Amino acid sequence: MKNDELLMDDAEFEELLTKALYRAAELDAEETPSDTELEELVKPSKKFQRKMRTLLRNPNKYAHNARRPTHVKIMRIAATFLITLTVLFTTIMAASPTVRAAVVNFVRTWFEDRTEYHVPHRDLHQDWTIGYIPEGFELVEEHYHVLQNIFIFENNDSVEIKIIISTGNQQVNNEHSEFYNTLINGNITDIYLSNDIEHPNIIVIHYIQEGVVITLISEIDVSELIKIAENIY
Repeated sequence: MKNDELLMDDAEFEELLTKALYRAAELDAEETPSDTELEELVKPSKKFQRKMRTLLRNPNKYAHNARRPTHVKIMRIAATFLITLTVLFTTIMAASPTVRAAVVNFVRTWFEDRTEYHVPHRDLHQDWTIGYIPEGFELVEEHYHVLQNIFIFENNDSVEIKIIISTGNQQVNNEHSEFYNTLINGNITDIYLSNDIEHPNIIVIHYIQEGVVITLISEIDVSELIKIAENIY
């Protein structure tokens, strides 16, 4: 075969190159998921979706909380804790001998990343009434133990409200919240208002007469949690 028969003119070369590029593109397309498949594969987590909802509701607050240094948060929480604890305990213990006796058995220990609560162990009864739950939430789980009763409510957006009625020891995360103290139905109440959208609001109540600690945990607005707490008996 002559050498000139092996030669390929420019037109033929361009034609073969074009066919090769088209074929390469077809192969790439076969391996690329469709839009529908991508929607199934790439699903933002519930935590991420909550973060985006909070960001869209109040961008300024979100940015402010994100910029606040950790040591400032800790100092603010610690200062609030010391002031409110002193004032509240002085007031209620001076007002009632019964309360004075009950508070002696209530121990709250504050750590950098958590708060631990302790009341004496006792058997829990199972006839607690939760008189108010926000619209759209349904009871999905309930667990009864000697030292702890747990109720979990959930809505269609998978937002949970967890209510824990306990004796003995109970602890909550205090790293991502602004702390303040109040009374609900005459009971000592600690409120942990979340300053991080990835962490829920928390309310802890010492039910003096019953000798139990009731903890409410949810990302719903703290005013709704307080309303729930006011209707547990």
